[in-house]
Amino acid sequence: YLVEQIHKKHRQRVYLTKLLKLLYIIDETSVKETGAPVTGMDYRVWKMGPVAYDVYTDLMHNDSQHLSTFVEARKSGGDSPDKGGALIDSTNTFDDSEFSDYEMSLIDRVVDQFGHMQRDQLIALLHEEGSLWKKIVDAKGLEARFKSDNTSSYKIDFRDLISNDPYKLQVFQSAQDSLNL
Repeated sequence: YLVEQIHKKHRQRVYLTKLLKLLYIIDETSVKETGAPVTGMDYRVWKMGPVAYDVYTDLMHNDSQHLSTFVEARKSGGDSPDKGGALIDSTNTFDDSEFSDYEMSLIDRVVDQFGHMQRDQLIALLHEEGSLWKKIVDAKGLEARFKSDNTSSYKIDFRDLISNDPYKLQVFQSAQDSLNL
């Protein structure tokens, strides 16, 4: 759905890096607003920002048992900033029955607000001072590491966004518990 909406509303092709950043923004926004993420994915702190590792691995290795029914990745060419990256295409009609009205509305809001942005703009946004990504990079001294390695095993903890809200923390924990069942 996300890929289709970006094509429809912004007439842009979607590359893997942009998809990963928008998925992160969807989850971060949902945690801020409700306490629970939409996808429940873990995000790793990599050089170019937060990365949903499972999505990255599935699409880059065409090894997905879940995503392959919805999207596929193929190497891109041309002069885009993502030259050599993975171009994402929808492979099936989207069924919104697994998403709440709130989640569908949130995805639409994120596409409207951020879908026009290019990869580098999204990366810069997620690297801003005070972002969860930036806090971990600074706390763990990852800038030096990122000069030679684009990845790390550090994960973003969304609880840091809602640490002062006991209700949202409880919602977050309940969401995590249900994912672990």
